Amino acid sequence: MAKGRSKRKALVQTTLLVVGEGADDKAFITHMKQIFCPRGSGRRAKVEAGDGGSPGNIITNAVRSFRGEDYDHRILVLDSDVPPTEQDRRKAKSNGYTIILWSPTCLEGALLDVLGEPVREHESASSLKKRLHPALDGAHTSSDAYQRLFPEPVLTATTNKSVVSLRQTLRQEANCTTC
Repeated sequence: MAKGRSKRKALVQTTLLVVGEGADDKAFITHMKQIFCPRGSGRRAKVEAGDGGSPGNIITNAVRSFRGEDYDHRILVLDSDVPPTEQDRRKAKSNGYTIILWSPTCLEGALLDVLGEPVREHESASSLKKRLHPALDGAHTSSDAYQRLFPEPVLTATTNKSVVSLRQTLRQEANCTTC
């Protein structure tokens, strides 16, 4: 070994692709990635935004867009107000994707739930966005906007199933004790 060089442990790198429905999803998932899958964790995660539309369109576009790329794990994070059909689910699964559905209703419903805010059955995604977005620190399409309301202790303590699933996915197989 050359003088002045330190030995580095080889780190097994796993790769993860997370595709959310749109720019809001990408921003929040990126915020979670920064907390639960930091650099040096042994996992490289890429977060992408779908183009919105129906779950079938998002699944088809993700399959087409990332077909030639090699990932150990592929996740689609979709709203639950219009869930994917059984055919869409089979297509995602056959192409190596696992689906996480935001609950209740959508990303904003899940985040309001994390904050302990009641989400009523009749509330639309649009009304949930109107409730959450003003509380954020900046544009809802920026990962920084979520930092104050959703720090690590809040995201670690939540019992919201969709956020817990995403958190576990980001942490999964990481080769470090701090993530």
